Amino acid sequence: MLLTGSRQRPFWRLSLGLLLSGALTLAATPVAAAVPLISAKPDRTVGFDGLVYASAQVGTTVYLGGNFTHAIVDGKPVARKRLAAVDTRTGQLLPWAPRSDGTVLAVTVAGSTLYVTGTFTTIAGLPRAGLAGINLSTGNVGPLQHTITGTPRALAATAGRLFVGGDFTKVDGRAAPNLAAFRLSDGAVDTGFRGSANKKVQVLYAAGPRLYVGGYFTSLNNVTGTGRLAALRPADGQVDPQFRSATPYPVYALTATADRLFAALAGPGGRVVAYQPNGTLMWSSVTDGDVQAITYLNGAIYAGGHFTVVCPTPFASATAWCKVTKLDHPKLAAWDPATGAVLAWNPQSNGKWGVLTLGADPVRRTITVGGDFTAFGTAARLRFAKFGACAYGCGQPGR
Repeated sequence: MLLTGSRQRPFWRLSLGLLLSGALTLAATPVAAAVPLISAKPDRTVGFDGLVYASAQVGTTVYLGGNFTHAIVDGKPVARKRLAAVDTRTGQLLPWAPRSDGTVLAVTVAGSTLYVTGTFTTIAGLPRAGLAGINLSTGNVGPLQHTITGTPRALAATAGRLFVGGDFTKVDGRAAPNLAAFRLSDGAVDTGFRGSANKKVQVLYAAGPRLYVGGYFTSLNNVTGTGRLAALRPADGQVDPQFRSATPYPVYALTATADRLFAALAGPGGRVVAYQPNGTLMWSSVTDGDVQAITYLNGAIYAGGHFTVVCPTPFASATAWCKVTKLDHPKLAAWDPATGAVLAWNPQSNGKWGVLTLGADPVRRTITVGGDFTAFGTAARLRFAKFGACAYGCGQPGR
């Protein structure tokens, strides 16, 4: 059930299982290579009066979606109805301001359009039930308009299509179990896409020739061995048989490099997991709460959630539990992508639900963070923050 108010509960279950027993660890505790980390001190930015659920960066602009109704600029509220844009160079609020009458859960960019999905019924006063396209420059709402029966929660764009996932049953009255595709050329439903999931899809991520799908489902297209994380062919929605991950817990977020896929998982506590291109697990790092956002920047994996501690030792199993003293990394941490070693970067976030979205700008070496936090250490940052490159380096990684 959707809760109201600026601090509504995220749409994901809370996992606070105690990490009590152990499993097979990697043969030796890996030592992290020198990784050029970003600053752990947030830059000055605007804030928001409600949760920031989703973000997408285009050049020096980051577009944000959530359940906020105002940006906070120099301590004063400025109306921004669940959608906003921020200049990542200055941290200042931009005039782009289409209005949504309901929560925005996911955003993605294709061409000159920001696609948004969530629980809204109108955007800028126009009827757009749960799905809309908005011009990146003007904020004008495009013609994309469909009726989705249920709640769409995830978006991705690739191969000339917009993909939508969530927990819904129909699109325009036609059966579409939790997955659907639309042609970017004209916005029409792509009836040649046959992908389906038997339970909720939480994240979609396009990389190379694959559309990765993550969530709570136990199978895609009724194919065995596709539970919680699998890959589809974007052209027709068929399962890619070259990727099999055997992921045991729900997947909330994904990111990728040229030769690895990284997932943010729930489970007993939470997990950051690295996979080979065929789905073989490389390493798994355990936290004490769900990992809800993940991104890659300049040789490091950054992940956030509502965890407070991280196990210092990566594992060779996705179901391993941590037996040793955990490292204090509230809501946000960094990992060496090759070894799974926890890095020294530690901004010390607060908040009940913590970090809900992350974005990376490899050109300017910055990441943006959204969620329900209000501070990093002693630096007040209301539900949005940016971390930039260090002028003289940020120290060496450690455990």
